[in-house]
Order: sequence, then C-alpha cells, then structure tokens
Amino acid sequence: MRKSLIIITLAVCLGGNVLAATRPVAPAAGRRAQPIDIILSDFAFTPQNFHLHQGQTYQLRLVNRGSASHNLSAPEFFAAAQITPSDAAAVSGGKIEVGKGEARTVRLIPAAGRYGMTWTHFLHASFGMTGSITVD
Repeated sequence: MRKSLIIITLAVCLGGNVLAATRPVAPAAGRRAQPIDIILSDFAFTPQNFHLHQGQTYQLRLVNRGSASHNLSAPEFFAAAQITPSDAAAVSGGKIEVGKGEARTVRLIPAAGRYGMTWTHFLHASFGMTGSITVD
C-alpha cells in the first residue's frame, strides 16, 4: 500500500511539473500581447507609421499580400527590443523576411525611441516602402 501511495504521489508531482513546463509564460507582467498587423503588398504597406508603448508586449504580425517576397528592416528597433526567444529566429540581421502569401509573427517588448523601418528588396524603398516606429 505504501509503495502505491509513493508511486501515485510521484506521478502527480511529475505530471504537475510537466503541465507547468508547457504552460505559456505570461508576457509583460501578465498582460496580453497587443496585436499589430502590418500588411505588405506590392510597393506598399499599412500602416506606414505606428506608435507603441514601452513595456507593453506586442505581437507584430507581418502579412504578405504581394506578388513576391517582402521584408521589414528595422535593425535599431529589433536590437533594442526584448524579443520572445521562440520568435528571435524570425529576425535576422535586423529584418524579417516574409515570403509570398505568408505571414510571420514576432512577440516583443519595445524600447523607447524613434526608429526607421524600410523594405530592402530592390527599389522598394524608392517606391515609398519606408516608415517609422515611435515608442514612448
């Protein structure tokens, strides 16, 4: 009987730890991530400029509705932000690449400042694919 009780106790303890390990970590002191959609199309994106708050967790979702791949380049912004480790691989060299018909999501907490953003594919910036991110 005692051996069964020990096995049951271990199973409950280990099971509880497994559940705790797979539970998502609450962002920014328990606050939900605020979604920000950035729609990419051929030589345009919306919004071009947006305003964020320091310390707030955001979920940036880039949706490519264009006929080719696009990217968002904001090296200073991404370098200063706290990016969720599971999303960090999506940001390479300060930019996020999004293939045709794809979407990418990055959760982060931005640092205060004013940051430029641009699209680095050939001629995209010259056609107006530039903007800014303001964080206060």
